[in-house]
Amino acid sequence: MKKIVLMLLFFTTVTAVSIQAQETKTKPVTTPTDKVHNVVHPHHKVSHGTKYKHKTATGKKTTKEVKTNKSDAVEPKKKTKTK
Repeated sequence: MKKIVLMLLFFTTVTAVSIQAQETKTKPVTTPTDKVHNVVHPHHKVSHGTKYKHKTATGKKTTKEVKTNKSDAVEPKKKTKTK
């Protein structure tokens, strides 16, 4: 009897967890300048935030972007001549 109750409790828990299950994918948000930097410096990658894609067990999809406080580079730095 104990085994049956424990198995029933286990299957109920597994069912409840699978209903709540979500699939989440993350991807960095990069600008064209960031992409060039990441190719040149593969061990020191830069991004301006993260994009999260959620998919629930019912099939509903949501996308959320979380950006950092880094400002986007408009023009690259110019060298100045020193005398």
